[in-house]
Amino acid sequence: MTGTAETEAGEFFEIYKLDVVVIPTNRQINRDDREDNVYRTRREKYNAVIEEIQAAREKGQPTLVGTTSVEVSETISRMLKRLNVPHSVLNAKQHAREAEIVQNAGLRSAVTIATNMAGRGTDIKLGPGVADVGGLHIVGTERHESRRIDRQLRGRSGRQGDPGSTQFFLSLEDDLMRLFGSERIAGVMTRLGLKEGEVIQHSMITKSVERAQKKVEENNFATRKRLLEYDNVMNSQREVIYDRRRHALYGERLKDEILEMLQDAIGEVIDIHYERGDYEVLHDEILMLFMTDVPVNRQEWAELGADGMKTKIFEEAKAFYNRKEQQLGSELMAQLERYATLQVIDDKWKEHLREMDDLKEGIHLRSYGQKDPLIEYKQEGYHMFMQMLTLIRDGIIEMTLKLYPQAEERQLTQEAGRKLMPNRPASARRMVATKQEYNSTVMASPSGYTEDGMPPPPPNAPKVPIKVGPKIGRNDPCPCGSGKKYKNCHGAGL
Repeated sequence: MTGTAETEAGEFFEIYKLDVVVIPTNRQINRDDREDNVYRTRREKYNAVIEEIQAAREKGQPTLVGTTSVEVSETISRMLKRLNVPHSVLNAKQHAREAEIVQNAGLRSAVTIATNMAGRGTDIKLGPGVADVGGLHIVGTERHESRRIDRQLRGRSGRQGDPGSTQFFLSLEDDLMRLFGSERIAGVMTRLGLKEGEVIQHSMITKSVERAQKKVEENNFATRKRLLEYDNVMNSQREVIYDRRRHALYGERLKDEILEMLQDAIGEVIDIHYERGDYEVLHDEILMLFMTDVPVNRQEWAELGADGMKTKIFEEAKAFYNRKEQQLGSELMAQLERYATLQVIDDKWKEHLREMDDLKEGIHLRSYGQKDPLIEYKQEGYHMFMQMLTLIRDGIIEMTLKLYPQAEERQLTQEAGRKLMPNRPASARRMVATKQEYNSTVMASPSGYTEDGMPPPPPNAPKVPIKVGPKIGRNDPCPCGSGKKYKNCHGAGL
């Protein structure tokens, strides 16, 4: 619902699949849209603008001067002040007086200077007797690179059948003219022998400027379309992440999803170690990653096979998960699941966004290798996204299995949840305690497991010396033997 969408009809249809329909005006347009006046320099152009304003003012015709920037509006204002011409300036600096300025802009002999974006959406009502002297006169100090903006300025005059007139002033030093056609027009001026201050006015020039505007619009559209194609890659990823996050916020329980993640992660670890036959390493890694102690000998390793090992270890890990739920209680376990899911998703997603920005910043260089940067961006972005999903899965499993809120933190967490979501049932509140509130969490007992297989969370656990091994670089192979880089395996999240 805008009178200036016609010039963007192609973009509306190609991007949004929307048609642009031109509705006839309520009353016939009674506005005189004159051909552009072109001068050699900006100085000559501004002098001509001032003369135009004074001539309209002497007739009693109100004038609205449209500028492309605040700087130009202030330049015109200074020139008028030197001539003691009363006027109002409407730009971003006078937004508080916008309504008052617009209200008086149609009065007899009024002069209003406005940036093209200021005061839109309001009709300038003509004062008594103004229609008899020609209505509101629009003076454009420069052509905008978009025809739509120029049409908006013209459309301030001649509303609802009122009389009005518009005149644009251009110079060969304007940005749009320098980019397109200024040399040809300068040649015409030279052949005609025009002197300083003389104007050239011809439909050929007006049409040439409009062609230049159309070319700029096409270039801008191509740029926006390309950016949209890049953003569509991120948008598809965003939908997946937001859907998971929404489910974590409002889903009743996340236990089934976390157990599925656990089953997948166990399967990947076993596939890696089963091919190598290193079942002793597998025992240690299963214990470290999934808090599950499953002794495996060579005979059992051979008899069960990879699928049998996956089933056995998953059942043990699932039993451990259920014992932990019994110990904490279903409500607190649900809060822990929600907290772990939201915390890990948010951390990994923010990191992924930074990495995707880095990728997008340099992907255009692939064109030098005769490759389409967009296709390269889609392919690499997909691999990075899948890698992030794996890191999210592993992070949620680790936090859910190893995090043990103690009594004080349980109460703090529940109170924080009630404050955050007072209208939600306790089972649906997210875990809102910060990492600092879990500093005293005991990941595992130094002496091993209790009789029921649970790692006890004693508040006064004896301190044990920490053995520091050789430092592992983030891009070094992980010492667990998985073949992955350390940052993508046991170093993830560090």
